[in-house]
Amino acid sequence: MTPLNDDELVRSFEDQLRRWSRRPPTIPGAVARVRILARLPRASRGVSWLRLAAAAALLFVLVVAAWRGAPRWAGETKAGLEVALAPSTGPDVVVWVLDNRTTVYFAMSRDGSARGGLS
Repeated sequence: MTPLNDDELVRSFEDQLRRWSRRPPTIPGAVARVRILARLPRASRGVSWLRLAAAAALLFVLVVAAWRGAPRWAGETKAGLEVALAPSTGPDVVVWVLDNRTTVYFAMSRDGSARGGLS
């Protein structure tokens, strides 16, 4: 017996598939349907309104917690009402407030730095 090439194998397979598809079913369609439906999981009952309310409350809590715990911009406080103000200084001092914990003082003098004085 000579081995079959690829084209002959494909034709042989297609012929066998056609013959198989012409056979009458061994199980009636109604019986097959009942057997298949019996294998499927039971349909779950509807979601109760209490579960929906609990899910909505949980979602609300998570959104609020994420919003309250989100990082803030520099100088912004959680209350949002505090404003970073520099303390009052003399006319020859420049104050930069970078955020609520970092303040930079830059002092200037007309006659240069004197010992122990402003520079």
